[in-house]
Amino acid sequence: MKRCKSNLSLGPVLIGILLASLASAQQPQTTDDLKKDIEALKEGQKAIQKDLQEIKTLLQRPAGPPPPPQNVVLELGKSPFKGESKAKLTLVEFSDYQ
Repeated sequence: MKRCKSNLSLGPVLIGILLASLASAQQPQTTDDLKKDIEALKEGQKAIQKDLQEIKTLLQRPAGPPPPPQNVVLELGKSPFKGESKAKLTLVEFSDYQ
């Protein structure tokens, strides 16, 4: 019984020491530190904007007319289909059900 009592009284002491060490570790920042942090954030934002502009440039389609359409003859054999076999346009879907 004595052992449990001493452990219970030691707990609040340890919690107090822990809270005191945490409070002393958090020091308020000075104005100069805050200004440095703001400048670092601004530089990061500029870098992000630059990267975004590069991505936009890469995603833009090249200017000019699209390539001319191609007439392709694809032999489907006896594959199942819907619609007319002599249609001018045929959509072919390749799929794998695995």
